[in-house]
Amino acid sequence: MKILTVLTGVYVLFTPLFIHSRMDASPCRGIEITISDSARHRFVNRNDIMTLVRSTGIRVRGVPVNEISIAGIEEKIKTLKELRVAEVYFSADNMMHIYADQREPVMRVIATYGGDFFIDTEGVIMRRHNIYTPRLHVFEIDMVFSPNTMTGTSIFENEKTENLARAYELVTYINNDTFWSAMIDHLYMARDGEVEMVPRVGNHVIHLGKVENYQEKFDKLFVFYREAMPKAGWDRYKTVNIEYKGQVVCQRR
Repeated sequence: MKILTVLTGVYVLFTPLFIHSRMDASPCRGIEITISDSARHRFVNRNDIMTLVRSTGIRVRGVPVNEISIAGIEEKIKTLKELRVAEVYFSADNMMHIYADQREPVMRVIATYGGDFFIDTEGVIMRRHNIYTPRLHVFEIDMVFSPNTMTGTSIFENEKTENLARAYELVTYINNDTFWSAMIDHLYMARDGEVEMVPRVGNHVIHLGKVENYQEKFDKLFVFYREAMPKAGWDRYKTVNIEYKGQVVCQRR
């Protein structure tokens, strides 16, 4: 009985190693690509990933699994800054699996110099390089955007992107508020950090001033919209200034 138990233990111990050894020597059957949230975002598609795989010069289909550099392919795919995660692995059926998780954009930024880009939920800059544009709040900023040095970097780790970090904080607040997310359409930030916003309702521009105390300013604007605008008319004012504490200053059209 003891001998049978020992033999069973040896079988259980070495069977996975035997199977793994056979799989290593077996040819790769092909590539299966999974792109997370592909129905919602299209920053990266299957052709983009396959192009990168081919560019490595690493042969895949029909090649023994143990001769394929998974690390080399994974490293190449990670050059796509639109991806938050990129993983390459083999399954027991000798298929190479490529899993890609796209970044979730929070806002679109149009720089005065250098084109436009997106910022994701982690504050990482994603360069806009294809025709796909998700519906986001657009933030025009007076700044210089250098695609080669800024793409893939965090807006929280560079003094040059301090205004971007403040803009991100403001847009995140707007996105998390049902009313303001529906109300605010377009935003603009000057070089000195002063912000103006264009609402979807009415024919006026909201002057926010600096981002500091933005929640208090939005609360004040909400009261103004609720109590004053219905009486005055939504098209009466050219600008609505909420920069100053405790007051709303309006300029008539």
